[in-house]
Parts: sequence; structure tokens; C-alpha cells
Amino acid sequence: MTRLTSETIQFTKGDLVQYDAGLLRKTGLGLLEIACRAAGMEEEAARRSLASITAGVIPVTSGEGIIEGFCGAVADIVNHLGTASFVTGSPDVAGLAEAVRRGADVVFLADDNRFVALNLSSRIIADSSEATARGFVAALDSLAGRLSKLPVLVLGAGEVGRHAIAALLRLGARPAVYDPDPEKIRALGSGPGLTLEKDLEEALQKYRFILDASPAAGIIKERHIRPDTAIAAPGLPLGLCPGAMISIGDRLIHDPLQIGVATMLILAIQGEKKEMSGG
Repeated sequence: MTRLTSETIQFTKGDLVQYDAGLLRKTGLGLLEIACRAAGMEEEAARRSLASITAGVIPVTSGEGIIEGFCGAVADIVNHLGTASFVTGSPDVAGLAEAVRRGADVVFLADDNRFVALNLSSRIIADSSEATARGFVAALDSLAGRLSKLPVLVLGAGEVGRHAIAALLRLGARPAVYDPDPEKIRALGSGPGLTLEKDLEEALQKYRFILDASPAAGIIKERHIRPDTAIAAPGLPLGLCPGAMISIGDRLIHDPLQIGVATMLILAIQGEKKEMSGG
């Protein structure tokens, strides 16, 4: 998991409203709708569950320590989706105990290696890597008009990239993957429906739809952007160079936390959905 910095998560509640409006303009879907599609949950059921639960965000001090603003940003995103949220005053185990004492149904916590949302009643664990991949695939699917049967290039075969490939296969897309690390490529195997690309330049020239899950900056150049190119980029730092950023315009979906956190929350509350429906 790429470690965020306080600079990459500087946004306000007002910024979230504008971000949501931008998603709607680009894809026809807002943040909640994208997360629901990614998680396979009906929006109406999600809204009912979101309004009935509370989420606690717990600071964690292990490893390199707490990222300033991270917990507040997560709480703001959760609140934007319609769920009451709070950041615990205490970190670590004391923070978890505080969250339980204050009635949290879902807790968010992250260290240097993993970021999860835990549903304390259903025991569902929503992992950031999977949720981010599924969320950005859903966003790209909406941005593209539908990815079924279409080739999509995934840049990066790390955790997010691997989950993105799985999500694309479920959509009926034809994923291809490029990663300079041969070990990561070998770990993927050669399953049906997956193309392995060996040359980055050739791959970027070939594909209209790209999911950038690579940690490499500036690898997508202006020459790679065509009028019909669409990119979803959960990777940090952003893989587009400044010229490519100008050329891509509104055909880019990129954020540091919003789609991933929203999808984590919806994945985590699916146990609440079952309880509400009596299942």
C-alpha cells in the first residue's frame, strides 16, 4: 500500500461536494453510486444502512506513525456518504476500545502495510487494496460507457493491480497487464482472458482504456493520449506527466482516498444489509 502524505489528502467537506459533482459529470454516477456498483449492493439498501450506523476512525502509531489529516479525511468521506463518524481521541488499542465504547458499528484503521474497515457485528473485513481496485474499475466502466468485451490495460501488478484484473474479468472485460517486475508478472500466472504486455511504450500506444495502479510517476506521456483515451488512476504518484494531464481533461478519474474509502464502507456494511433484509 502506497503511504499517503498530508499534502495528498488536503481537502475539505466542501471539496468533497465538488469532487462528487465532478464524478457525476464525468461518469454519470456519484461517489456512493460508484461504491455501490463496485460492491454489488443496491443503492437504496446502502443508504438505509449508512443512515443507521456509526463509524469510528482510529489513529495508529506503528511504523512511520500517524499521517496528519488522514483520519479526519476518512471520517469526512464516511460522513459525506451519510454515516455518522468520529475520530477516536486515543490511538491504537486504546482507540479501538474507545470506538467500541462509543458505539461504532464499523471501524477504520491503517498502518504502513494495511488499511481496513471492520464491521464489528458481521465480522466483515474490507481491505483498501481490493476496495480501491473495485471502485476504480467501476468508475472506469462508467467513464468508458461499458468495458464488457473491451481491452483494458492495467499498469502495475501489485495488490491493487491484481484486484483490478479480477474485477475487470468479472465485468467481462479483456484485461492486459504491464509491470517491469518479472516476479510480479510470474505470480499472476497466465489465466484465461489475461494478456501480458512486455513493452510499456507499445502497450500505452495500443490501449484506449487504462487503469493506472503503478507507483511510477510520469510514465504516461502526452503522445499516449488519444481523443478516446480514458484513465482511472488509483496509483500514487499519478502516472500522467503534465502534458498528458492537460490532454486527458475530464477523461481521468483520480483521487487519493475518496473512491477507496467509499467502497470499503459499502463492502463493510453488507452484513448490515443481510440483517435488515432478514437474511
